[in-house]
Amino acid sequence: MALKTNIIFFSMAVLLCSLPQCLPAQNLEQPARFAQLLQRAGVEFMEPLDAGYKDYEPLENQYLNCQYAIRSRSENLEIRYYVLPWNEKDYMASAPNIATFITLTQVATNADDAIISALRPDDQSLRRDFNADWGMTYIFTPKPVFADSPICKMVALCKEGQGTVFVFFLFDDPGNEAIDRREMAVRFR
Repeated sequence: MALKTNIIFFSMAVLLCSLPQCLPAQNLEQPARFAQLLQRAGVEFMEPLDAGYKDYEPLENQYLNCQYAIRSRSENLEIRYYVLPWNEKDYMASAPNIATFITLTQVATNADDAIISALRPDDQSLRRDFNADWGMTYIFTPKPVFADSPICKMVALCKEGQGTVFVFFLFDDPGNEAIDRREMAVRFR
């Protein structure tokens, strides 16, 4: 009887250990256009494989329509991406400071009492973490037509000759720890 119980227990343990491998992995469907933009700009996209992220189409607006968006209900976080491949003939695509300022003014609220926080990462961390030449991080309240979340963290990164990428983290809780885990959402090759 003890042998039969051990065999059943062992069989159940093997089944439980192999169950995660039988489940389908989370896989987000990137639009072909977004994948092409990433390729042209030399950007690697770090797809979150946990927390139930799903891609979705944000409502169109007159300010900035991101090329790709994902969200997770369990992390209470939405992440949007906008990629601008390098183009010497277009000042928006070859001057990241101008592109970032224009993008910021397009999506941040114009309310009189609004505050925008800006942080310039040091060159060493930009190269180490993102393989970028230039970058800025802003925290602000987005225009309601852009997003209904009260807080947006916009990360702008550029690699000369490749492109500029904007990552928008939209959330409700300023203490949301998922943002720190998801900050390395993109990296230049």
